[in-house]
Amino acid sequence: MKILLAGLLTLGMSFSANAETWKFASEEDKNDVQDIFAQTFTDTIKKESNGDIRVKVYYYGQLGTENDIVELAANGTIQFVSVGTGHLGSYVPEVQALSVPYVLGTDTDVVRKVLTSSKTIYEDLADRFENKNLKLLTMISEGEMVWGANKAIRSPEDFAGQKIRTFTSTIPVKTYKAFGATPTPLSWGEVYGALQLKAVDGMVNPIYFIYNAKWHEVQDFLMFPGQQPYVGTVSTNSKWFNDLSEEKQAMVHKAITAAEQAAHDYQLRINKENMDKIIAERPNMQVVILNEKERARFKKLSSTLHETYYDVVENAYDDAEKAAARKSAQELLENLIQEVEDAS
Repeated sequence: MKILLAGLLTLGMSFSANAETWKFASEEDKNDVQDIFAQTFTDTIKKESNGDIRVKVYYYGQLGTENDIVELAANGTIQFVSVGTGHLGSYVPEVQALSVPYVLGTDTDVVRKVLTSSKTIYEDLADRFENKNLKLLTMISEGEMVWGANKAIRSPEDFAGQKIRTFTSTIPVKTYKAFGATPTPLSWGEVYGALQLKAVDGMVNPIYFIYNAKWHEVQDFLMFPGQQPYVGTVSTNSKWFNDLSEEKQAMVHKAITAAEQAAHDYQLRINKENMDKIIAERPNMQVVILNEKERARFKKLSSTLHETYYDVVENAYDDAEKAAARKSAQELLENLIQEVEDAS
């Protein structure tokens, strides 16, 4: 594995004898939202540097797991990394506030404003990122998280007895347990077979990803609960970035801005297009949009997950720091909720 990794990283240096090469690792694959971000970032850097800087993009699994690529960015082996908040939260647990359901909601403009300009995230937590040798550059929505199942789910009672595939981090697992389901963490590569063989009953992901992974082929119902988007994050190695010239730092920020816009536009388009494809391929697919009363029940249950979030943050610190970390997490979540309300 180490030989393969070394070979892949060395390959990224062979574009040109004269070109400087930056490495960007993503948890997703080609044509996913994070890939559009990475490719736009790459093109912008190439243009702004007149070809003197190239960016080599690594896709899902090429450099290891999601947590592996965050570690590679933190130790400076690669310069940029994009992963969901749950995986970045292994390093900076506070960012998992964005994984708590019904905090961000699903209003496109509100979500984007908070994800790109939250003082709570980008300023108040800057030192926590620095402590891990990371710098958060931006966050992106990849679309509303949609429930898949083989029955309509409109209430917590409907989740009873349902094995729902979740991400492997604590908050998603606790979320679906609170909602009444049996959470079943699986790597995404295992999900199609598990749904097909009824080892799990349902899953949760944005529409574009459900279609790309072909999970719609083995589900009969799709539910829109207005719960939250899937949030991707883009970070860089802090020491490396701080050592860049002002010109190169400005270049990075310009490329990040262009890439965020491209990813935003793409996710809006691809989620709609892939929903249309799902209906065309599965005309009997039942689409359920929870009404306000139905959402309110799940939102009320979600409030119990605030304590789960505080626990996750507290448990990430040494005993001497636990009380302060828990208090900080509570302030952060409250401030984030206020930012969402102010942006609404």
